[in-house]
Amino acid sequence: MINSLSTRIYRNNSINSNADVREVEAFRKVKDKLRKIADFFSSKYSSEFGPFETNASPEHNPISRGNKLLNVWSTLFKGSINKQYAAQISFVIEKEAPYLNVGFYFGRASARSLSEEQRKSLEANLKTLAEELSNTIMINNAYEREYNSLFDLGFSAYSDGKVELPKNWLNSIRISPQNSQITAKIYPNDLGIIEMSILDFYVSLVIFLMGGIKNSIHIPERKIKPPTPEQSAKKAEKNALIGLKGEEYVIAVEREKLLKLGISKKGYPRHRALESIHYGYDVLSLDENENDIFIEVKTTARRQDDDYAKRFFITNHELQTLESNNDRYILRRVYDIENEPTFEDLDVNNLIKEANGYIITY
Repeated sequence: MINSLSTRIYRNNSINSNADVREVEAFRKVKDKLRKIADFFSSKYSSEFGPFETNASPEHNPISRGNKLLNVWSTLFKGSINKQYAAQISFVIEKEAPYLNVGFYFGRASARSLSEEQRKSLEANLKTLAEELSNTIMINNAYEREYNSLFDLGFSAYSDGKVELPKNWLNSIRISPQNSQITAKIYPNDLGIIEMSILDFYVSLVIFLMGGIKNSIHIPERKIKPPTPEQSAKKAEKNALIGLKGEEYVIAVEREKLLKLGISKKGYPRHRALESIHYGYDVLSLDENENDIFIEVKTTARRQDDDYAKRFFITNHELQTLESNNDRYILRRVYDIENEPTFEDLDVNNLIKEANGYIITY
């Protein structure tokens, strides 16, 4: 419905000019639901971070100056009396897209009703919030680990609408924090629903960033809490889903490759990882000579130019399969699986392997 309304042109700054009564009522219910979500998380985390303010898309003025629908959102925020100059946890329906953006935001610093003096004061305050968060992450090992883990779980960093590497984002917000965010795309399930437990999980991942600006938002000294068993289970589920998406992406790549080669052989490509973990690889396919090749897929939500994307875990069984089938084994690294996936086939003879764990027999 939001996608449909977003394609239209409106008159007289009114959604009623190009939407029927049923659509207007449904639109109001969506905004009410988003506001309730913000209120829920404000209540949940107020004891830990102090009281939040909440806000949502304007009820009576949802149309932009260009006569299009504005973004539909809700937020809980701290650090300023004006949300445009605050640190926020926000929920934004991405127009003409099939997902909800959820994450940490710095305001757009674009309130038009302020005097020049008020605007400069609020902009200076926003910059202080950003500098404090950047400093905390850079000098506090626990915050740095937690911050970097976000990007393994599908979050992306943006500054002024452009995707940033995580390390660059920390520098960008020190210079110009407005319109900067770290968000994840939350897709509905097969029933078309985003469950509250999923939102709860993603908010639990980013809320710690509020603690990184504790001096400016007046919260007590706090340590990052360990994940609950439910959150740990959700992280494992999310990592498994990222891996599955990478394998499905490689299946599609191999299917297209075989089609271009004119090779049509029943059972190829084949998703071995869904059959058993004992094969030691994920995808069975064919090379240009119709010989079997074994593809082990290692997937990350990080971009290819992110240094943290250059590390991954491989099991002893996968390594043994690689070494015993060196001429037919492909180690394929898939990047940025949540956005615009790319891949490269790694030179298995030019990898640095670090021992990490032992099997103990007693």
